[in-house]
Amino acid sequence: MKSESWAGKAPNLQGSCWCTATDAYCMCTPSLAIDLVLVSEPDHIWLVKRKDTGQYATLGGFVEVGESAEDAAKRELKEETGLDLKSKLLLLGFYSDPKRDKRRHTASVVYVVNVPLGENPKAADDVKEVQRFHIGEVESLNLFADHKTILRDYLCFSKKAPNNCVVNGDEVSRTNCRSI
Repeated sequence: MKSESWAGKAPNLQGSCWCTATDAYCMCTPSLAIDLVLVSEPDHIWLVKRKDTGQYATLGGFVEVGESAEDAAKRELKEETGLDLKSKLLLLGFYSDPKRDKRRHTASVVYVVNVPLGENPKAADDVKEVQRFHIGEVESLNLFADHKTILRDYLCFSKKAPNNCVVNGDEVSRTNCRSI
């Protein structure tokens, strides 16, 4: 990205921008989101099918003003699947690469949530369907944005991946917690 002064004119980027009325100074920041890796034993994950692209994705959404990332995770889980959080949120990582989402610069806090056997998420809100997949199917799925990277990281750090776990060799930068 080229260097430019943003005073007087916000750059042509999408995110959250605040501009003052007095000196026309603008500051733009990435949008903050959450994503949830919904896991179900044995060796399964739940993914949502997006209405807008038809692609599978981890469940997620944007953090609202005045809301913590943890509260956003609970809200999105309820809105998109009808499930109440019954387990602890486990932090997988923070994904902030400007290239991760083609729509705009979005930084996402990613959590892992256990969905007990017998619980069946139902599609709601902006979700077309919710489907359970075996973790071995991840590589063959058409996934939204960087969600394949997120799921690869989950498999790697949860020790469910094959021995050829690649973390820093791909093109998306992120910060991960290595013990989930």
